[in-house]
Amino acid sequence: MRHVSRRHFLAGAAVATTGTALLGRAPAALGQQVRELQVWHTEVEPQTVKTIQDTSIAEFEKKFPGFKIKQQALGWGDLNTKLLAALAAGSPPDLTHLNPFMTASLYTKNLLRPMDELIRALGEKDIHEATLKLQYFDGKYYGVTHAMGATYFAERRDLREAKGLKPPETYTDMLTLAAALTDEGKRWATQMPGEKLYMGFVHPAEWLAGNGGSWVEPKTWRPQLNGKPMLEALDYAQKLNKFMPQGWSGQKYLDTLAALATGKIAMAHLSGARTIGYIERYAPETMRDPDHFQPMFRPHGPQGRVGISALDGENWAVFTQSKYPNEAFEFLRLFYKKEHYMKYCHSVPIHLTPIFKSMINDAEYLSNPRIKKWRSWHDFMVRGLNEHRFLPIGFSRPEDNLVPFLAELDGSGIVADMVVEVMVGGKDPKAEADRAQKRAEELLTQLGAKRWS
Repeated sequence: MRHVSRRHFLAGAAVATTGTALLGRAPAALGQQVRELQVWHTEVEPQTVKTIQDTSIAEFEKKFPGFKIKQQALGWGDLNTKLLAALAAGSPPDLTHLNPFMTASLYTKNLLRPMDELIRALGEKDIHEATLKLQYFDGKYYGVTHAMGATYFAERRDLREAKGLKPPETYTDMLTLAAALTDEGKRWATQMPGEKLYMGFVHPAEWLAGNGGSWVEPKTWRPQLNGKPMLEALDYAQKLNKFMPQGWSGQKYLDTLAALATGKIAMAHLSGARTIGYIERYAPETMRDPDHFQPMFRPHGPQGRVGISALDGENWAVFTQSKYPNEAFEFLRLFYKKEHYMKYCHSVPIHLTPIFKSMINDAEYLSNPRIKKWRSWHDFMVRGLNEHRFLPIGFSRPEDNLVPFLAELDGSGIVADMVVEVMVGGKDPKAEADRAQKRAEELLTQLGAKRWS
């Protein structure tokens, strides 16, 4: 990564944000009272929170004694709701993570500050292409991803291989595998998390992307919730439900990881490298290794060619309403400082894959003991990036980063209601999809996003 002086960086940040002048003056010089910089992020692991505190926050507070940073760790499911409420109240944090599907909505409302100077300071060409331009509008950057991860199945590899079956490529393959791995009364094939964000946005987006579909028609923005790709996906999900434990919709994401580690299920439907921590904590000691647990790509539907998983990579954003925008950018410069960022990525190894291409294959990064032990999981992540198997959370196609109402569609619960009624309620997929389509068209009309006649 290329480094720049603080004076040069703040000068650029000031031009890119408020146009006003800290320019080389320490914030303390503006007043003796201690000011609080509000930083929200989505990494809730205690060791990660501590790492941020001990590295970039500690250095920031040392350099700028007039400021204290208050970090708040929020789970995925809480971020969107809490952040939209804070923006509506006119009091957002100075710096926050955003789910990528929220960014276009906030950009069109003129709520985001550009961060081109930061991107250039970090090394624009070194940031991985999978994440570089997720928050890029009208020739400017409005976000930078904190780290990369991905969602996929985590499987009991040994159980699948004992059945003589290969990793599934199609919906039909997955249903065959699920039937083979289900041992009623002892072990179920798989389990989904029941939270609304996953059921209503993450998985449906993956199903659409892996079955030749999309949330909306590209030109008219008319919703496509009752189109053939979604109907086929709903039929698949309803059939997959037969191989999941009763009551799964009331269970949370982390519950599914524990169920995999303890042998209650053979595949966690929503997994990532964070699963390794649950395997090492809860699986029998003789099974805490890649011979028993491996990641597995999503299957594709009849209209698709390859299964698509969600790229887990929330982006940092600074708001037009942020109280201390220049200091927020200065904190980010310290956050990505190599020695700090390396420790951050190592706080949840593999799950927090660096955004910098030079670091992904860096010997120091790969020397982490957990990465060395679970190297096949790291290689799986790199393979998925190279093969374009990942799309940002909630995206059905790359161009969804320009759709300005995905945050509102997620927040409405329309898609989640449809999926739960089909899977848990056993309702007819076509009827539920038609109902969801009507509700989505009404929502977009209310938002002023209707382009169809």
